[in-house]
This record gives sequence, structure tokens and C-alpha cells, in this order.
Amino acid sequence: MSSLNLKSLPRIARVAGLTVGLSLGLSACFKPLYGPTASGESLQTVLASIDVPEVKWPDSQAAMGHYLRSELIYALNGSGSSTPKRYVLKLALARSLTTPIVDTETGRASSAIVGGTLNYTLTSLDGTKVYTRGSATSSTSYDRYQQRFATVRAARDAEIRLAKVLAEQVKTRLAATLSAGI
Repeated sequence: MSSLNLKSLPRIARVAGLTVGLSLGLSACFKPLYGPTASGESLQTVLASIDVPEVKWPDSQAAMGHYLRSELIYALNGSGSSTPKRYVLKLALARSLTTPIVDTETGRASSAIVGGTLNYTLTSLDGTKVYTRGSATSSTSYDRYQQRFATVRAARDAEIRLAKVLAEQVKTRLAATLSAGI
């Protein structure tokens, strides 16, 4: 049978009081990301007012750029409603492909990693005011097969996964900026 040490009771009470005091003091510092913005508008309406224009991608980035733009449009305005546009999101993509594992017998790569860095700039409709800019970076891997079409499809799936990750990163950063009010 154990008994509570009476000498340690004041120390436990101090630690508990300090913990409660800190948690109550910091609770006012946090604001829900998807709550109303500083202007009182819903964040979803503000995000839907971002225009993602067509970009003339280089041939090597055309498919990835298409997936990326589609994912951003869906992430920002998944409802499909026609919200009046107030902002323009300008994009620049840098894509890389590395093959870290090579089969020593055939000399062929057995896997590949697709990397992407998406630089974005949120501006006013006329482009005179820059609200925020940044970059999102990620990578995804896929297996390469002896069957050519299986490898092509695996590469396309990897690009689609990468586009979804980059779009989600950009959406989260834009939501954080726009929820604070600009």
C-alpha cells in the first residue's frame, strides 16, 4: 500500500496550477483556420474568389501543370460555384526526375522519384498589389517496370499524387494568409 507524500503535495499543486494557467492564457492565441475571416466573410468564399489562369507550360511540364492547375481549382473552389474573382494566383513549376535505384543486371532504373517545387504569387486582379508569395515543395516515388505502358501509367499517377500534395500545401498557406485578413 502506498501513501501520498505530504511534502510533495504543494509541488504538485503548483505544477497543476501552472499548467491550467498556461492553457487558459494561450487558448485565446489560437484561431480556427477555417472560421470566418477578419472581414467576417467565410474563408471558403474568399478562397473561391481566387482565379487560377491557364499557364503555357513547357512541353516537359505540360501534363504535370495541367494536373496541378486542376487540383488547385478544385481545392480552392470545390463547389464549382461562379464566385466573382478578386485575386489571381500566378504559378511557376520546377519539376525533377531522379532514378536512385538501378538494376545491375539490366542497367535499367527500377524506381524513380518525381520532385516538384511550385512557386506561387497571389495578386490583385489587375496585378498591381502582391498579397503573398511562397513556394511548396514535395516529391513522390514510383516503380518502373519492364512493360513500357505500365511505367508510363505509374509516372502519370506519381505526377497526379504530387500535384495533389502541392495544391494542398498552397491552399493551406493561402487560407492562413487570407483568414488573417489582407
